[in-house]
Amino acid sequence: LVTPTPICYLIDLPANNNHNNNDIMVSQEEQNLTQTLVDPENLDNPDGQWTKGEQQPPQCRDAWAAVLFYAQFVAVAVVAGVLGVPAVEKYTADDGSSSLNEDSSSTVDYTGLLYASLIAGGCSFVFSALSLFVMSMCPKLLVQISLLFSLVCSLLMVVASFYYKNIIGGIFGIIFFLLSVCYACMVWRRIPFAAANLNTGLTAVKKNAGVIIVSYFIVVLSFLYSMLWMTALVGVYDKEGICDTTPSDTSNIGSNTGSGSSTTTVTCQGSLAWGYFFLLLLAYFWTEQVFQNTIQVIIAGVVSTWWFDPDEASSCCSKAIKDSFVRATTTSFGSICFGSLLVAIIQTLRAMVQNARNSNDNGGCAAFLLCLVECLLRCLEDMLEYFNKYAYIYVGMYGYTYLEAGKNVMTLFAQKGWSIIISDNLVSNVLSLFCLIIGGLTGCVGLIVNEINPSWFEGYEGAAMGIAFGFSFLIGLVISAILLSVVDSSVNTVLVAFAEAPAEFEQNHPELSSAMRDAWREVYPAECGF
Repeated sequence: LVTPTPICYLIDLPANNNHNNNDIMVSQEEQNLTQTLVDPENLDNPDGQWTKGEQQPPQCRDAWAAVLFYAQFVAVAVVAGVLGVPAVEKYTADDGSSSLNEDSSSTVDYTGLLYASLIAGGCSFVFSALSLFVMSMCPKLLVQISLLFSLVCSLLMVVASFYYKNIIGGIFGIIFFLLSVCYACMVWRRIPFAAANLNTGLTAVKKNAGVIIVSYFIVVLSFLYSMLWMTALVGVYDKEGICDTTPSDTSNIGSNTGSGSSTTTVTCQGSLAWGYFFLLLLAYFWTEQVFQNTIQVIIAGVVSTWWFDPDEASSCCSKAIKDSFVRATTTSFGSICFGSLLVAIIQTLRAMVQNARNSNDNGGCAAFLLCLVECLLRCLEDMLEYFNKYAYIYVGMYGYTYLEAGKNVMTLFAQKGWSIIISDNLVSNVLSLFCLIIGGLTGCVGLIVNEINPSWFEGYEGAAMGIAFGFSFLIGLVISAILLSVVDSSVNTVLVAFAEAPAEFEQNHPELSSAMRDAWREVYPAECGF
């Protein structure tokens, strides 16, 4: 255990190139702070004990979880290949005729929609890249705007509730609005520090832009797995006999030629057995969590390398990106699978409870109990996901096992819990606002495309403009959310690294370090003492 380095610890680097530690000048006042200051609002750990993370030797961590994950992945692939593919072929088999109306006016040409999607996707990439530079130019102003925007949205919900005569909803809306106002007043002085965190995280991402490409690649893998899982689901439904195919003769329905034709009708009744339902959902949620958390571990590794050794993490395809990707998919993969399994189990149970609630077999008391259980599971899921977000930072930074990383997270929150939670929340508000802005701009691009080439949206009757805007909006929202989630993970890593190693930050990135120290002094001038 070592004496904690305070967040407002100020180091004056020597002007010459002599890096001897004896040449580092620290004022007596700051030395006293080193002994006493941990955080102005700490109070869960009055002894101020802090265990700084240490790089772990390269070896497989939590290997059992990785083996179990690979086993379930192979099982899903086998089910999809053995049962799913034949079932899909049976349901989509063409008997040489079509059950659709042969009137061409009732068909929709999706080629134009595909072209419009490509244009919208390209524009959303451009808007997302520009957003990184916009956020770097005025982070403090954007944090303030995002906080006020959340208040305005809350107030609009109150007005809408009373307008539609939803009195109870309006009353609760007023309560939440007042709580939001109190929260905004309390955290307003913390905005400079959150803005400095955002700027530092953005700098790390822009220096290692290749990590964004890696993130999109993993998202594509996640989409492909979803297709595989759906194929397996169809195969299990077919094997259980829940879905049947029934041939029907349509020779007497609207035929001008008199020639007979047949179609195949697919009828699905009942629901899947609970055992199969649980295993399939668990496999899906687990795999999706693994993909999501792998991205977080890779980003944590890249940002921590940039923090401690910027020479290895200062280019688009830096060595840090490759090394972090290899560690996340090999030695640390078991730790990723371990934490992801815990969240997946809760998500699966919640999905089953929700499915039970949607059935019509529950009375009033049973429905209330199921609603209560679902609410508890949702709260537990949110808490565990938030915990994992920081646990995986320690996994990416130092290569800890999942449980060891969890212990470090508990120490981190005991020391600086509220500071980290509030800074994280303020930054998340900015990122969410930019997702909406980019989605709206991309939707406007869809409207422009519809005006320039309306033939691409033919067949949608009077909804062409709505389809053009809505579809483009969703594309922009998804693409920007992926990119800005990279920024969010980077900012979270900065928060942890600043608590772990402020001296290394000052040595390697003096300008950014000075900005963060100045912001902290602005938040807590009396506690910092200088």
